[in-house]
Amino acid sequence: MQKYRALIIDDEEDSRNNTKSMLENYCPEIEVVGEAGNGMEGKVKIQELKPHVVFLDINMPGMTGFQMLEGIYNRDFCVIFLTAYSEHGITAVKAGATDYLLKPLMLSELQGAIRKVIQHYESTGKTNGAKAEQDKNLVLINHSKGFTLVDYKDIIWLEASDNYTNLFLVGGKKIVASKTLKEFEMILPDTMFFRIHRSALINVAFVKEYSHNEGGVILSDGTHVTVSKARIHEFADFIKSKSVSPK
Repeated sequence: MQKYRALIIDDEEDSRNNTKSMLENYCPEIEVVGEAGNGMEGKVKIQELKPHVVFLDINMPGMTGFQMLEGIYNRDFCVIFLTAYSEHGITAVKAGATDYLLKPLMLSELQGAIRKVIQHYESTGKTNGAKAEQDKNLVLINHSKGFTLVDYKDIIWLEASDNYTNLFLVGGKKIVASKTLKEFEMILPDTMFFRIHRSALINVAFVKEYSHNEGGVILSDGTHVTVSKARIHEFADFIKSKSVSPK
């Protein structure tokens, strides 16, 4: 029997123990390989244990389950959200959850969620494979009206605006996100995004032109963004190392 590695992230020890007990006693396909009591610890455990499925509590102090997922851009595991509050259902679905379970857990619902995980991994269809690859690139952007799921490959550049960030996307779309530029710098892959100025983070795949004399870059949407003097040489080396083809 194929075993699927599971990680439980929940700030309540009793809840973690209950979830673990139900999985070990009634879900033979699942092997619980670890636990975490908060989002930061959970992110470390995910990197260490490479789980197939993460049972993730939504309402945790310091960092919610949704916020934790925002910082994992290359997600390659299923997520089953756990919460005592039913109003999170729609948000959980939009965040790419495999399932959403209310506490206290019901065995039939837990087993149903496990079946969805197994179906996900057993599926070999091209459509599912394409969606799985796409999901890895999604970043959840919080804003004043709610949130938007964005493929980070569609982000041309980001501009700091106090405690907010302006995101400029393919197609001329702009989003004002309730997150600082520094937070985005930590979330987005450093193989694609470069902080060329304290107020600007760019996707190097969209660099159309770079000039030492002009002291800046021209992006594919026509925007000119200045490179700070302190980062000119580092940026030039970064661009050369990537051999990025202009769009």
